[in-house]
Amino acid sequence: MGVIAKEDITKLLNDWYVEIRSHHVIKARKLKEEIDKKINNIEPDQEILIYYSLLDFRYKILIEDFEHHLNEELVISEDTNKFLQYYYHFFKFIYATGIGNYSNAKKHCEYAEKLLESIPDEAEKAEFNYRASVFYYLIDQCVETVNCALKAKQFFSKNPGYEVKLAASENMLGMAYTALREFHLAEKHLIASINILQELDEKSLILKVNYNLGLLYADQNFSELAIRYLSESFEDEEKDYKTMFLLAREYFKIVKKEEVTTYIEKGLKVCNKEYIHHFNILKALNDQLPIEQLEEITKDAIEYFKSEDLWHYVKNYAKELAIGLFDKDNYKKSSGYFILSYKAEEKLLERGKLK
Repeated sequence: MGVIAKEDITKLLNDWYVEIRSHHVIKARKLKEEIDKKINNIEPDQEILIYYSLLDFRYKILIEDFEHHLNEELVISEDTNKFLQYYYHFFKFIYATGIGNYSNAKKHCEYAEKLLESIPDEAEKAEFNYRASVFYYLIDQCVETVNCALKAKQFFSKNPGYEVKLAASENMLGMAYTALREFHLAEKHLIASINILQELDEKSLILKVNYNLGLLYADQNFSELAIRYLSESFEDEEKDYKTMFLLAREYFKIVKKEEVTTYIEKGLKVCNKEYIHHFNILKALNDQLPIEQLEEITKDAIEYFKSEDLWHYVKNYAKELAIGLFDKDNYKKSSGYFILSYKAEEKLLERGKLK
């Protein structure tokens, strides 16, 4: 194979990113295969190699391969092309969000947002807004989730080729409205998402929306209905720890201890740091541990949630512990956790993020 001109490989890389951004997994995979055959035969160019490394990292995120980090030897400085600087921070933002490192995600989000101001690409701005909506949802800023998802939806709904991202934006709106307890609106957006995905025959993505319908019904304490949708949402029954947790929680509500134990044990083997705390608290409740042990487990969790700015969990777990201590006549400690819950609620209220 002869030397590949810079213009030719740049076009291929640009096309690859368009397919990645549009969530066209099959097309993105085919372009990756074509590029991988040619990348070692390009004219010497450091920026092209950086661009390829960044897109390869982004492609791995697309296929949900979070085992591979971005090459730490990759050097990005203020002298680097602005687009490459933006992609570096934006992709690191998406990756950190995906693995639950929200403090790191926030840092890269702020860098990316500042760089995006100088990039005249409406599709990229819509993509940023969509990814920001995911991040804000995960850190309990659901009003911001709605704002960003609506901006993303506005672009995706008017431009052909972004149907998957339109469905994803509807899904995020459904999730945010569920958290805001606007259940009618939430169901409307989630069903709209499923309808789009059914037309596209995107079976695996439909499973993700089924998960969120399960969450919608779980938040209304329709446990049997929630269990049905959650059970139908598994992509990988050995790895989907978030689904395992929700199933364990719903089975706990209807007092099916064996099912709770099964999902907790499976989930703890594969979950991230955040969910270790969720599972451990639920396990303590299911095993009916003494209130003193439950308190220690919950305190550890609360410290973690504080560090990640997850005040919704601080509010809820502190309140649940306060009630448990009150029921055991430990009024002094109970009042302390009620105050903590109240302060967490104030933090959420002052940002307009209360769930």
